[in-house]
Amino acid sequence: MKVALVGLPGSGKTTLYNAIAEHPVERLPGVPGAAPHVAVVRVRDERLEWLRDLHRPRKYTPAQLAVEDHPGIPPGSAKGDRRGEMFGLMRNAEGLVVVLRAFTTGQYAYDDASADPARDLDLVALEFLSADLEICERRLAKLDSEWKQPKLRERVEREQAVVRRLAEALANGRGAHSVEIGREEELFVKGFQLLTRKPALLLVNVEEGGAWGGLPPCALHVRHRFDSCAALEADLAALSGEERELFASEYGIGEPLKDRFNLASYRALGLLSFFTVGDDEVRAWTIRAGENAVAAAGEIHSDLARGFIRAEVTPYADLREQGSMREVKAKGKQRLEGREYIVADGDILNIRFSV
Repeated sequence: MKVALVGLPGSGKTTLYNAIAEHPVERLPGVPGAAPHVAVVRVRDERLEWLRDLHRPRKYTPAQLAVEDHPGIPPGSAKGDRRGEMFGLMRNAEGLVVVLRAFTTGQYAYDDASADPARDLDLVALEFLSADLEICERRLAKLDSEWKQPKLRERVEREQAVVRRLAEALANGRGAHSVEIGREEELFVKGFQLLTRKPALLLVNVEEGGAWGGLPPCALHVRHRFDSCAALEADLAALSGEERELFASEYGIGEPLKDRFNLASYRALGLLSFFTVGDDEVRAWTIRAGENAVAAAGEIHSDLARGFIRAEVTPYADLREQGSMREVKAKGKQRLEGREYIVADGDILNIRFSV
């Protein structure tokens, strides 16, 4: 899974990136259209660590989250020539992390030095609304041309109906996520990767020891909010282990920002982890909440989904309580589930399949 750090210039995106990435980068303002910084962050999970200690496997593989730090979005940029290159890479992410400035500093030349996350959120949402509307309008223009071909007319009319609904909502300041789209209609618009349909996490970048109140509704598909002082967290992340623990304790910071950020991202994207265990490897896998056993099997390997027979399911809590798989089976806590079983967070799966 991939999340994109987005926001206005000077919001602290790169500072946040440095607080969670293994290899920090220069804190310089990005140029619109430039390639983002990219980090792959290991998702720490105490459940997986316990499973590792229980099985002592030859290989241990936590889940991973790809984080992209994109250049700042200058207000009004959605009307310029760089719209496509600026937003194109953002559209490839499964979710957006909108970084909002709630601090003041003299180290950056802001158009407005005052801190106002609500104002900045409105500006970012407006840029994404405008960019999404342009995509829909371009597609409608092309569909009008295709409609003239009788063989394509039925398909074109069905696509026109859903794209017009999206365009109408966007033109009226409502995000694309507010439009109900059926399963068949989804095939028409999935490739658009509309930014206002993507799940969004609002990260309010506060001053050291600071806090910020509520934020108004916006056109983005906001699923969760998370507040942090990115500058302090980045400074802590740059320290060695013992020194980091000492200063974190002094500032009242428990878990590292990386772990809290990963948890907030999972919540915003509606993700969960299931596990596979054995002497060879203990591993975490990531799927969307609500996906079934076949989808989980396919995440492990396409052959498992294709030849799926049953899934042996052991809830993590039952294994933790009983202490071993032998005891879990003896107490009848392990189940056999079929194709439509909805995987739960923390399930330990063993897929039975035929070649």
